[in-house]
Parts: sequence; C-alpha cells; structure tokens
Amino acid sequence: MAVISRVRVYSHRNDLGGKLWNPAIRWTRKFAIFVIIEDEDGNEGLGECWCFDSAPDTLVTYLRTEVLPQLVGVSLDAADTACEQLLRRATLTARHGLLASAISGIDMALWDLRSQRLAKPLWRCLNVKGTGAAPLYASGGLYGQDKQIPDLVDEMVALQSRGFSILKMKVGGLSIDEDLSRVQAVLNATSADTKLIIDGVYSYAVSDALSLYRSLPAERIEAFQSPVAAHDLAGMAALVAASVPVMGTEAEYRVEVHRELVDKQAVQFLQVAPVACGGFSRLQQLSDIIAPIPIKLSLEVSSTAVAFMAACHYAAAYPSVAHVEYHTVHQVFFDNPFMPAINIQDGRYNLPDTVGLGMLLPVDEVTPEFVIERE
Repeated sequence: MAVISRVRVYSHRNDLGGKLWNPAIRWTRKFAIFVIIEDEDGNEGLGECWCFDSAPDTLVTYLRTEVLPQLVGVSLDAADTACEQLLRRATLTARHGLLASAISGIDMALWDLRSQRLAKPLWRCLNVKGTGAAPLYASGGLYGQDKQIPDLVDEMVALQSRGFSILKMKVGGLSIDEDLSRVQAVLNATSADTKLIIDGVYSYAVSDALSLYRSLPAERIEAFQSPVAAHDLAGMAALVAASVPVMGTEAEYRVEVHRELVDKQAVQFLQVAPVACGGFSRLQQLSDIIAPIPIKLSLEVSSTAVAFMAACHYAAAYPSVAHVEYHTVHQVFFDNPFMPAINIQDGRYNLPDTVGLGMLLPVDEVTPEFVIERE
C-alpha cells in the first residue's frame, strides 16, 4: 500500500470589511487552513480544517508539531488508525476541539487521495450507490451596513432565480417584530414553494423562539437554526415537541453531544460542519446514529470552495443528508479555474464526473505555512 511521503499546509485570509453581521459576530476577516497529503506515487489529496480564530497560528503550529508528524511515513491503510490514536490521546492533551479541526482536514485529504488513486469521484468511493447530486440551500440574509428590507428582498429573490428552493436568513439581531417584518417581506416576495431557514444564532429564549416561529406560516419554514443557546438541549427539545423544526448546532464536534441531541429529540436537522466534526469518517458515524429515526443531517459550510465540495460529495453519496449550505458571503475560491461550475437545478447540484474532490487548491492565492517530508 502507498505511503504518505509529504504533507503541505497552507492558510488563507478572507477580508470581509465588517459590513455584514449576524447576532453573534461582525465579519471582518476569516481564515482557512488547508492540508495537502501526497503519496509516494505523486498523488495528492486536499482537505480543509475549521478555523474560527482571529489568527491561524495555533492550529498551524498544532498541525506541525503534534499531528502531521504522526502521519508522514505511514501507509494509507494505517492512516485512519494513526488518527484514532491521536483522538484517544486527546483525553490527556485536552486538545479535543483543535484536534477535531485538524483531523477533519486530514480525513478529507485522505479520502480525496484514495479516490485519486482509484480514479473515481470521491462520492463514489464513499458510497457507490449514491446519487451524485447534492441538495443545497442558499445562505445569506445577513444584517448589513445601510441594508434595508428592500435590499434583503432583492438578495433573496435573486437567489431563488438561480434555482435555490430553500433560502437561509438571519434573525435575532433586531426585535421580534422587526425581524418578523424582514422574514415576512421575503416570504411575500418569493414563490409559495420556496422555503426559508431562519437562523437565530443562539440568541432567543425558548418562549421568544416559539413566539417568532408561530407568527410565520409553518409550511414555508424548512428549519429554525440555533434558536436558543447551544447548551440548552432541553429548550431545543421543547421546541421540537412544539413542532418547531430545530436545526443545530453547527460547529459541534463531540459525538457524545450529537448522540444526546438525537436521543433527546432536540433537533429535526442535525447540523454539522464537515471541516469541524472530524471529516467524512465522523459523518459516516453520525449517519449511522440517525439511520433508525426521522432526523436528517444538514451540512454547514461557511469558509471556502474546498469545504463546499467536500460537503457536496458526502451529500451526493448518502441520503441521510437533507441539504448542504451554499454560502453567498463566504465565497473563497468559488470563482477560479480550479473549481468546477456550480449549476443549480431544482435546488440540487449534480457533481461533475471528475476524480477525487473535483478541484485543486489555487496555491498562488494561499500562504504556504510548512512542509513535512518523509525522511
């Protein structure tokens, strides 16, 4: 079996100018970390790690000193075992979240590398019975500098015209009445078969979240994302019991928390970020957890086209995924020759029949961080 001969790590900084925000954060800049794993035959696999810090230094250093040296020189067959050993060791190192981000990018890169070696699209390597199509929703509707309701409506109508049948917008940054006016304006301007995901970004009390939801036509609301605090599983469960289609909780990586969300019926959509939760291998575990019950995965993407393509491949492989986020603000690398065209038909993206992830990292647009090579 081929051996991992070299690993390269890159970073990217996306400057957003602070002109858009949600109830929790004003977007000024966002970093992404990429891992390229190369085997001795020259095949390369690409992955992305979750990076929500004000700088990428901590994750980059951790990858360089603690994680990637454990993989270089290891066979592809043994790489998953090496990652599992790192995860077990986290009990002592207390680096669980940082390690989950690191493992996410590594796991994606390993799957991409294996599918490159097999000359198959990544989704076919995950599940040969997959459809090859990823259901999407368009994510936007943030609060913005000088952004009024007509501007929001124009934004949402334009997304609908691109073929999206589910749109996401933020709530929770204004009073309930003001946000209801925003949501209702979008509902009035879009077609009756277009649904909304409203994202509260953990900002409501249970009673306020319920009041907001019940003021809207239930048949038009696909999901209420993060309505209450992330730790308030009882509150989420109460909302689900009141027929609110709760979606949560975005960047959570702990499988025990995911299990609790499922066991307590605290979500209708288990929302996970492939670049944060542990990659495809962890997503497969979550798909198994929800298989016997009417809960679907929703894949969060709020960084780059690498993360988006990874999420799409998983969604194209497994019916356990209800939808993938197509973020209209975080659009890094979406418009470059290394990225396939994204043509939306009936809210779905039919992946091109190219091998692996289907895209390359534009290395002239990223910052090289370090290289580790097999001795």
